[in-house]
Amino acid sequence: MSTQPTEQTETPVVEVEGLSISYSAGTRMVPVTREVSFTLAAGETVALVGESGSGKTTVATSLLGALRPGSQIVNGAVRIEGEDVFALDAEKLRALRGGRVALVAQNAGHALTPSMRVGTQIAEALAAHGLDSSAEKVQQLGRRVHLDDPELLRRYPHELSGGQQQRVAIAMAIAAEPKVLVLDEPTTALDVITQRAILDLIAELRAELGVAVVLVSHDLGVVAEIADTSLVMQDGDVVETGPTAEVLSAPAHEYTRKLVAAAPKLKTGGAASTSTEPGSVEPLPATEPVLSCQGLSIRYKRSAPLAVDGFAAEIGEGQTLAVVGQSGSGKSTVAAALAGLLPAERGTISFSTTAGEGEGADLLKPAGKRSLETRRAVQLVFQNADLALNPRRTVGDAIARPLKYFSVAKSRSEIQDRVGALLEEVGLDPSYARRLPAQLSGGQRQRIGIARALAAEPRLLIADEITTALDVSVQAEVLDLLADLQKRRGLSCLFISHDLAVVQRVADHVVVMKDGVVVEQGPVETILTYPQQPYTRQLLEATVHIDAA
Repeated sequence: MSTQPTEQTETPVVEVEGLSISYSAGTRMVPVTREVSFTLAAGETVALVGESGSGKTTVATSLLGALRPGSQIVNGAVRIEGEDVFALDAEKLRALRGGRVALVAQNAGHALTPSMRVGTQIAEALAAHGLDSSAEKVQQLGRRVHLDDPELLRRYPHELSGGQQQRVAIAMAIAAEPKVLVLDEPTTALDVITQRAILDLIAELRAELGVAVVLVSHDLGVVAEIADTSLVMQDGDVVETGPTAEVLSAPAHEYTRKLVAAAPKLKTGGAASTSTEPGSVEPLPATEPVLSCQGLSIRYKRSAPLAVDGFAAEIGEGQTLAVVGQSGSGKSTVAAALAGLLPAERGTISFSTTAGEGEGADLLKPAGKRSLETRRAVQLVFQNADLALNPRRTVGDAIARPLKYFSVAKSRSEIQDRVGALLEEVGLDPSYARRLPAQLSGGQRQRIGIARALAAEPRLLIADEITTALDVSVQAEVLDLLADLQKRRGLSCLFISHDLAVVQRVADHVVVMKDGVVVEQGPVETILTYPQQPYTRQLLEATVHIDAA
């Protein structure tokens, strides 16, 4: 489908005309994009929106003359300032990349060289294009992206926060003052306050440098914040295009309506949210505590300050407790301690492995020293399903392992039947058991992670940022699945997230953390509608909204 956005009054910096790309699969060619067309002027932003596999990243990286191995352009052209990118020789293509067109990769932590100081990496980006790479110039670039302290530029990537790493990546991208900036999911996995700061920085640089921005994102709130025009892609086709406000507020295509409907939306009390009267918010029914934490304090090293200081909360039977806060607030540290992966310095954690048990097990013990029953009753679903699954073992093997370890099933046929049943329970066909993780989508891999956790028949499920990198429709499916499993199995859940709209959708209670300390907690509707603490209000105000366009 060929589509054209609204007419541009300026000479386009980017022209994508009828772009069709295919890759070879044996003896046949498989289309990745079909007849994609758009133009982009200086200072404008276009967003490429769609689920994984829609072709949006293929289109974006084509602006740098990059195609994955085995791919080829079947039809169309990509022009930067009137010059055909795929007609350039090797030398001119090297000058284009990072010179006129620069890319900010999705995960700055992975994109940066871990063994090189970040200032040196910025200097390298300057030197690659024959520019001044002095310490003064590096510091100037640092200040431009609000890394004002020169000490930060002497650090290695792992010594920086996620937001600081992303600022370094942006500094490297703008080093040669490009005409086009390609942003591939620039705020994925960032907390709401850091996300807001990065979006403000992008808007600032766009105005200051007059750079044209191509944004690849599954986050419709981010798209609404910064994109002038949006192209919605499905299976390689552009199904809808137009001004972002129109596309998101009155979507014409069924697929766009599906994406908009699936996007989590945060409902707050607006100006009245500082009221001390909860009003219509109803109290939750009291349930038997499955988990009770009191005075939990955690320190990574003996000489280091406390990472978590005095954490206290309860999780009722069949209920979900969400823990929210910025990166470094201590929320994932709490999750790791409850899973037995980190030692606690002090405090108490009482856990009932079975209903009606009372106080039950003490979760202060590390996982290796807990009873088999306690280990079985507490299971963790990791944030990154790609890294949590063994790439060389089938997903059936991954699910079968806890079945064997916890003696849930013993004979080979019983294990095979249980694996099939668990796959069906998370919405996958039993035939998926024979597949490797690489043969699954991100959402399917996350479902496998949930199935593996369920194999142990736990009472408490710890979900650590499990929807962070998922498309909005896949995210909605995973959240619906989690809610259904909780209802059917009576599971209690500790849900770690930085997405307040997702938290509002899934949680019964919420704990807000800052710098390792609980600043506010209570029923989720009360806290998100009538926050009492300035920090909670700051989190709410920083959240991007789909209706911001």
